[in-house]
Amino acid sequence: MKMGINNIQKDKLLHFFYGTLIAFLTMNISYITGEEAVMICAAVAAGKELIYDKMMGKGNCEIMGFVYTVAPAVMFYVTKYGYIT
Repeated sequence: MKMGINNIQKDKLLHFFYGTLIAFLTMNISYITGEEAVMICAAVAAGKELIYDKMMGKGNCEIMGFVYTVAPAVMFYVTKYGYIT
């Protein structure tokens, strides 16, 4: 089975896109460390999934939505600092 970008759900691509924006913006603020930037991205992703999707019932609460949102932050962190602490 061939996997490609066409097989990824649009929702997950949006999670990845917004995770990229959050990670890029927070990692380039001088007084925020890389670890804090990843935590901010994770907090926003968890809040979106738990509050907006689950509690308010306006979406579908999925762990993979959280994963796709946080993945860019982890990738930026590893690229910038070269390791995971």
